[in-house]
Amino acid sequence: MRSRFLSTFLLPALAAAMLAAARAEDPAPTSKPTPSRESTAASRRAVAAMQENDWLSARRAWNEVVRLDPANAGAWSNLGKVEHQLGELKPAAEHLEKAVALKPALSDSWVTLGLVYMELAAPMRAVSCLTRAVHENPADPQPRNALAIILKKVGWTAAAESELQKAIDLEPKFAEAHFNLAVMYLERRPPALEMARRHYSAARQLGSQPDTVIEEQLSGKDPAASPDEPSSEPADDEESAAPPAPAPAAPKPPVPTKPARPTPAPGKRKSS
Repeated sequence: MRSRFLSTFLLPALAAAMLAAARAEDPAPTSKPTPSRESTAASRRAVAAMQENDWLSARRAWNEVVRLDPANAGAWSNLGKVEHQLGELKPAAEHLEKAVALKPALSDSWVTLGLVYMELAAPMRAVSCLTRAVHENPADPQPRNALAIILKKVGWTAAAESELQKAIDLEPKFAEAHFNLAVMYLERRPPALEMARRHYSAARQLGSQPDTVIEEQLSGKDPAASPDEPSSEPADDEESAAPPAPAPAAPKPPVPTKPARPTPAPGKRKSS
């Protein structure tokens, strides 16, 4: 039963986290002189391709941007995000690492990097990246939701619950966080049924799809809801680490920011 719960928790949450992480960073130009007209045109093509989920065209365009402007953190970030969408995890990690080295404040890049490392079976590095995402943008609830996913996966359930509650405090209408917190309360032994019911109801009212596993638990039809069930099973056992589950729904097109502006001449650089 734990594997069913883990898949219930991970799939909707990861789909939402991947959607948020796919948003294009603003590829702001650097102070180094570059062929700005070419770079700006390539950036616009890349953003348009991301809007259409045309990841191959987007990768070609972002590769052109980083060739023209190799110190452009936003362009490296977007290239890594596109490679993540294509399932090319090692290049994605390499390019996202380059982006955050150039500009550590890119919170979305840290989120994507954390998701990439989770898929690369490096959970502690994923925790580190998502913790940094929260640090860089503490007012954004999305990184906290993504961090909770990883914390739960490594067995730090109290910390995961805490991050979900903080995400809800920041955005009371955050449906995914309500849904995930409902699952967390149901996995307690004994289950915290009233708290789970409250957050599941909130998630449904905010647009989350119904979930039969959760509803069976809340109705008392599922024996896993019994307080007599032992709780000695580790949270990251072999069964829970690889739950059988359907693929998540395809994410909606990412929402890109404005394309790069032409590179200012030396001495006229605007702060980014």
